Amino acid sequence: MNIDERIAKQLDADSAEIDRILAEQNNGLGALLNAGLKGAMRPWFILVNVLVLINFLGLAYFVYQFFTQTADTQIFWGVLAIFSFQFHIAAKSWLYNEMNRSSLMREIKRLEVAVNDLKVATSKSE
Repeated sequence: MNIDERIAKQLDADSAEIDRILAEQNNGLGALLNAGLKGAMRPWFILVNVLVLINFLGLAYFVYQFFTQTADTQIFWGVLAIFSFQFHIAAKSWLYNEMNRSSLMREIKRLEVAVNDLKVATSKSE
């Protein structure tokens, strides 16, 4: 077995180990929601979630009205539904970005602690 094959084999083993660790740590959407709720933007996160819920109910009402009204008022309800849908998309994008930011900041802090621990352990062994 030459060096290239050994390197490829080791990289595959490392990749499988990283995938296993990430699968254990990533508990899905619930973990991301908790990360968003633990961040510095918690009040905004809660407020936007409430607004998204209210907006969804409004969007459902606008769409219902659009399909049940006469043709002369459908434009009004359609425009309201489009604006409501665009707000919904923007708010959800912000929520997912905030969840991602909080999760990423938490991982960066964990990495800083691990590096600091490694530095302390290395300095003690010298």
